[in-house]
Amino acid sequence: MKPILLLVSFILVAFGQPAWVWWFGLLASVCGFALFWRVLLDIDRPVERFCIAMGWYAAVQIVQLSWFISHPYAYIYVVLVLLAWILGAQCGLVALWITPKTFKSRISLSALAALWVLLEWSRLFIFSGLSLNPTGIALTGSIYPMQLASLGGVYFLSFWIILTNLAALRAWLSHFKLADTLVLLSFILIPYIYGAVHYHYHENKADNSPTVSVLLIQPALPIEENLGFQSADEARAFVLNEWKIILGTTTKQLSQKIDLIVLPEYVVPYGTYHTIYPIDDVRKLFTDLFGPDSSKAFPSMDTGFGAYVKTDKGMLWLVSNAFIVQAFANLFNADVIVGLEDADYNDELKINENFSAAFHFKPGGSVPVRYEKQVLLPMGEYIPFDWCRQLAAKYGITGSFTPGKEAKVFNGPVPMSASICYEETFGNLMRETRIKGAELLVNLTNDGWYPSSRLPRQHFDHARLRTVENGIPLARACNTGLTGACDSLGRIIALLGTSDTQAQQLSDSLKVSIPTYHYRTLYTWWGDVFVLSLCIVILLAVCALFIKHRLTEIKRH
Repeated sequence: MKPILLLVSFILVAFGQPAWVWWFGLLASVCGFALFWRVLLDIDRPVERFCIAMGWYAAVQIVQLSWFISHPYAYIYVVLVLLAWILGAQCGLVALWITPKTFKSRISLSALAALWVLLEWSRLFIFSGLSLNPTGIALTGSIYPMQLASLGGVYFLSFWIILTNLAALRAWLSHFKLADTLVLLSFILIPYIYGAVHYHYHENKADNSPTVSVLLIQPALPIEENLGFQSADEARAFVLNEWKIILGTTTKQLSQKIDLIVLPEYVVPYGTYHTIYPIDDVRKLFTDLFGPDSSKAFPSMDTGFGAYVKTDKGMLWLVSNAFIVQAFANLFNADVIVGLEDADYNDELKINENFSAAFHFKPGGSVPVRYEKQVLLPMGEYIPFDWCRQLAAKYGITGSFTPGKEAKVFNGPVPMSASICYEETFGNLMRETRIKGAELLVNLTNDGWYPSSRLPRQHFDHARLRTVENGIPLARACNTGLTGACDSLGRIIALLGTSDTQAQQLSDSLKVSIPTYHYRTLYTWWGDVFVLSLCIVILLAVCALFIKHRLTEIKRH
């Protein structure tokens, strides 16, 4: 019987995510952990319980994070195993209190759920933060229970799932006595009841709200770090051809009204203002794609997007990526948000600081506004130690970015905020943009480092959850990934491609009308503070009861 319980619990929890089997997640939210803990209850030795729980949960994480192994470099296996065992150890710590005595007290069970959430939240402070895999994501496979995130975010969903599983096991141990069964049923039903009320309250308003017309571009370009060039001219020609692919996806949309165009993270190399392209080459690019009059959309050379410089071919006007993007915005008469690298000289530190940035260009040529990515990926975007830099250099990674310091809201067709790649998996960061007045989340992503994996879907599931947490719609443009949009209830409006596999390989643009309906949620008001405070209060109450009980025993003796 025990092997069967272990196997069933593993299958439900490991594959119980929307990216795998969405309804497994709904089952896991009720009994996936309970089945495993039932096995642990028969193990007396704490060390043995810890080791079994650590191994079981590490195996769960290896399944859920298996997208790691699609990365082209072998070191990623070490990272995967290390992360799996770190998370497994957290589960093992909770397992120390999975004893028959614990299940006699409901407040003790609440304390276990609280401990689980605090440990899960602590993952946000491992390197840049491991935010991709909270337990609460299992409840988001259905539109109704997902709405519970509007109260307390994804960690409140985690708290609810663990508490429900503990209630399920308590009811099982009591042979489903009426009181325990009613408690269990209330935990199971509340997310669906609340979700249905919340969803249908806002549904009609969202369906009848004004829309913003957004053009999302997915170029599906190769990763430059994997390519080698024989000369600067060859590299420049390659990047101009990338611009040809990017702009070419939009020719079918030229005659349509577009309010906003979104291009993905780090869409092309060579930064933002570095003047490298001969103006004649750029003119030919535009006229070939959009006709002879398209060069009228070119910005003036006094904008700082071009320079008259001496080259081996004589004096030439050279222009930058910013020039091309501004011309693109002018041509479509649309705002553009684009991911590019940029650099500033830090006078105080006497160094150049490089940024992974998102720029907002407006038609007509005003100075673009820059947002700097705040959460950088270790080894890929920042390199913390000398020995790490030496290791990264072997894989073609030689530079580090400087993290940004704040969220920003762009003044566009609607107030909108940009996030870059991994940042949208952090609910607290997206909440910050909402507090600052954003009415549309815009994400720029490149999941190309993990081709043909489940990462793009898991990444998208987090993005979708952010809309429910903050009552705000979302637009996503990926180099490769899931390019699409959701409304403020987490409903998917459109996705590029007919399957996840095709979506990761397709080079195309997607025009989508996004309802602008937005609303304040309790999560926007109090963020993670609510669930963290709840957990701390519960743990303090249990500690106080334990101390009181010990003092009473001492007095008796």
